[in-house]
Amino acid sequence: MSWRRPFGLAWGGVVAGHAIAYVLAYPVARVRLAHLHETGHGGFGILLVLGFAAAGLALSSTFLRAIRRKGTPVSVASLLPLQVGLFLGLELAERGFDLSRTLSDHAVGLGILVQVVLAFALAWLARGAAAAGGWLAGAPRVRASRALRASGPIRMAEPAPPDPVALGRRRAPPELAVA
Repeated sequence: MSWRRPFGLAWGGVVAGHAIAYVLAYPVARVRLAHLHETGHGGFGILLVLGFAAAGLALSSTFLRAIRRKGTPVSVASLLPLQVGLFLGLELAERGFDLSRTLSDHAVGLGILVQVVLAFALAWLARGAAAAGGWLAGAPRVRASRALRASGPIRMAEPAPPDPVALGRRRAPPELAVA
């Protein structure tokens, strides 16, 4: 399994969980924006876009690898520690690596819980993408036989004229020729 797929999914989970945790911790937008500004979250918009792009690419990669029958989907066991570690690292970096400031923010604790939920959700999405790719790869493909491809276009036969007896009409009996 390539490290890029769990990292892409994990990064998408980190930024999504980060946004969700701060909305839950600070439901009033004005208060949330002030808190984010004072805790060093100025460039978070760019990280959000990059995280969602990375997660989308990782899910697409999982789907395409399943079509080619290579690799396995990402598991919760690989996502969970990566997401929590990246989330805590991001929060520490945003606060100038001040551990006490980071751990005292209740949004960080809530964010860790959100990361756990999102790790399960992303692993479920990855399994779904792999199952869809596997189904697509296993779907029967309709191919024309060599004889049909070599014979050229198919021509339809002319329909037979209708049978009057089958239609319920009777013909008159034959006339006898009298000499």
